Amino acid sequence: MITLLTDFGTADHFAGVMKGVIAGIAPGVAVVDLSHEVPSFDVAAGAFLLSQSWRYFPRGTVHVAVVDPGVASERRGILVEAEGHLFVGPDNGIFSFVMNERARVLEKPAYWLPTVSATFHGRDVFAPVAAYLATGVKPAQMGRSIRDLYQLPGLVPFANGTGAWQGCVLHVDRFGNAITNFSVAQFPDLGEREFELGGAKLAARTYANCPGGELCVVGGSSGYYEISMARASAAVRTGLRPGSTLELKLS
Repeated sequence: MITLLTDFGTADHFAGVMKGVIAGIAPGVAVVDLSHEVPSFDVAAGAFLLSQSWRYFPRGTVHVAVVDPGVASERRGILVEAEGHLFVGPDNGIFSFVMNERARVLEKPAYWLPTVSATFHGRDVFAPVAAYLATGVKPAQMGRSIRDLYQLPGLVPFANGTGAWQGCVLHVDRFGNAITNFSVAQFPDLGEREFELGGAKLAARTYANCPGGELCVVGGSSGYYEISMARASAAVRTGLRPGSTLELKLS
């Protein structure tokens, strides 16, 4: 099985052509679209969406993630192995949430298309590599091992020395929930207590007991706390967007 995550959208041919390349090399292999609506050039959003998806697929799945504003630059194409899954894409931080066990640089043109463009490595490199992997080609045949993968900065909250934690918004979903990088696992004891986030006191609740028209914080299915409103957009109310900085003060 192969999954695809890109910022290509569906109005153009890009995502469909990648599927065509895969079908030509690995006919019969299932291809699942995770999303092609990652905000354009937003590598962090792509990394987050991938992190929310890949573990729900069977071991052996090849995940292709292409949000690649640095295409044809010095950034490398890479293959990452983690928990029985394979990840293919650019070395630009798209795999920052994947705790890789081994990574390789893609350096064997025999597994690419014969002609590689300067603008569409998703078609010419990443899709064919994924297809060959799905047919049983071993990761070691794709290139040498590397250890210096690029990691996106600022994804992990840190104590800022004032008794608070500094973090950020990772993603805003289509309902307007601002998903923070404060994980429920790291802060499991919030319960129904109030805490300060961005200077405002908010209560940790569920959607069911979040009063209409009020901001609240929900421990979401993402595993992170989400700034939310019942049946309304918290992002519109607050102006929060991906990358917005936040401060968490337990009270």
